[in-house]
Amino acid sequence: MRHSALSIALSSLVVSLATAHSPLVHAEETTDTPAAPVWGGSAELGTIATTGNTETSSLNGKFALNRDGTQWDFNSKLEALRSEEDDVTSKEKYYGSVQFDRKFSEHSYIAITADQERDRFSGYTYQSTASVGYGYRLVHTDVQHLDIEAAPGYRRDKLQDSGKIDEEDIIRLALKYGWKINDGTTFTQTANADLGAGNSIYKTETGLQSQLNGALATKLTYKVKYVDDVPEDTKNTDTEFGVTLVYSF
Repeated sequence: MRHSALSIALSSLVVSLATAHSPLVHAEETTDTPAAPVWGGSAELGTIATTGNTETSSLNGKFALNRDGTQWDFNSKLEALRSEEDDVTSKEKYYGSVQFDRKFSEHSYIAITADQERDRFSGYTYQSTASVGYGYRLVHTDVQHLDIEAAPGYRRDKLQDSGKIDEEDIIRLALKYGWKINDGTTFTQTANADLGAGNSIYKTETGLQSQLNGALATKLTYKVKYVDDVPEDTKNTDTEFGVTLVYSF
């Protein structure tokens, strides 16, 4: 696999600059015992079935695990979606991602990310990316938060029909917003852009979650994915709308 010298050099520069200005790196420890990390997560499941002139069924699930620590945060998720129409599979997609954040202050952090998507009907066997870059929390209150991230990275895609491997350097841009509307309702919005010379991919996800009781909630999710350059007989834009039951722990 070709390793990009440009991506590695830029990533090293980002980490070096952030570390050089980090109060956590140069300041003396002010507490003897750091706070214990907090683990949490959620599991989601949704299904739709119709009968009559057309029989359809759809099942989608998601599992997320996260860790909030003094210096390191960890976020991961796995997603699966499968749909059938008249006993013929019409949609089959799997997605996984991990992100490690090294915090240097209340607002600044280094974001290390990797993800892979396998969509049977996208024209690709898989699409994967990895990046290391800088993140900044613009807003951080009990009600709202807004993070922005920018990172050099690397993308590797495998075409389904030919088996050809496409590799290129990318610039990853990300935005993450959360708003606690009230004690039982939360709005979230994420947007990502993986910008490359040969191809660029844009994703957005909008979510609205309403609490049913202490651990259970319902969630509405709308996703859009746009790919600049797609394989033949494949559409540039994919959208998903989901209704799921969420269990948080």
